[in-house]
Parts: sequence; structure tokens; C-alpha cells
Amino acid sequence: MISPATRKAEADTAPTSRQAAEVSARRGLFVPRHPATRYARDELVTLARSGIRGFRVTEPVRLTAEAPEAAARHLCALRDAAAVGLRTIWQGTLQGIPTAPLHHLDPPRGEDRALLWPVPLGPRLTLRHGPGYLQVEDRRGGTGVHRLLIDSPNEVRVLRDPAMSCVAEAELSRHDLAAVRSLADRGLFMRIGTVWFALPVRFRYARG
Repeated sequence: MISPATRKAEADTAPTSRQAAEVSARRGLFVPRHPATRYARDELVTLARSGIRGFRVTEPVRLTAEAPEAAARHLCALRDAAAVGLRTIWQGTLQGIPTAPLHHLDPPRGEDRALLWPVPLGPRLTLRHGPGYLQVEDRRGGTGVHRLLIDSPNEVRVLRDPAMSCVAEAELSRHDLAAVRSLADRGLFMRIGTVWFALPVRFRYARG
């Protein structure tokens, strides 16, 4: 006969066992994501800790300068997923949008299934935080690391502020716009139409 205490112990451990099995099954899995789906940073951390490898976008994505907000939001989604170690597999095109600044992000496959640029094998554009400054390490050029020290208070603020990571130009103050344009001159912000977005990946340890 099974005692009540034993039954209680089995009931307590069963969910944990199921969760472990689910995580094991998900390891190596790319979960489907609709192009319009957006995740908050904390949600991305939770997904990364669950054991998945990343996302597989369910529909081809056509990025164009004529639809700047949608294009910028998609590229920011690639950046934010990379920040917690999640890859994104997607198919699509970029029209009127320069690709060289994007080589630290996961590339699309075109209609011929060829990658538009090589998959980044490691961090290629990152921020390191210091007291009152940021250090950027840029490996996008494939010729070694290029380091930049950002110590202007306005520039540090717009790079640190999540609200500035993808923002319409009309929402920027005069000082913020000046800082964003200065950072863009150094390859750290990009504009599509009237939308600005930060390029560096703000890595956050997510794996449990």
C-alpha cells in the first residue's frame, strides 16, 4: 500500500519531472514566430532559459524603406533576441536598406535560399558598461576589433535607454536627435525613413 506521504511526494515531484522533460525536448528547437510578434526583454530571457535555441519566422519578411517602422521593428527584434543568445531563422528581402551595418545580426535567406550575409558566429557589435561611459567593440568589418569609447552624457544615455533603442525621429528632443546622429556617424545608430534604432547588442546572461 502506498502511504499518503509517498503519494504527496510523487505529486510534488511530478511537475518538476514533466518540466525537465519539456525543457529537454525543446533544447535545439527553433520555435515559430509570426513576423508581427514582439517580445519584451524579460520574455526573451524566459524563453532562452527554457532551453530553446531561437525563432523560426513563419512568413517571408519584406523590409523596405517605404515602411520604416515595420522594418526597424523587425531588425530590433533580431537584435534583442541575439542579446539573450537566441538565433532567428528568417526568409526575406531588404529594399532600399543598407545591409553592411547589419552584419552582426542573423541574416535572411533570399528566394534562392542563399544567405544575404554570413551568420555571425559570435558577438560582433557589443556594449560594455562603465561608470559614466560605454565601450563599444565592433567586429562587423571582419578585420579585427574596433573599439570606441562613448563618454558624452547624452550619447551614453540614448544608448542605455531602452526607449531610445527604436524610436521615431519626431519623438526625439533636439539634444537626443543630435546624440543619435553623432552615434550614427560612428555606425552605432541607423535610420530607416523617419525611424532610428540602436545597432549594438546589449547582451544579458540568460541561460539558466
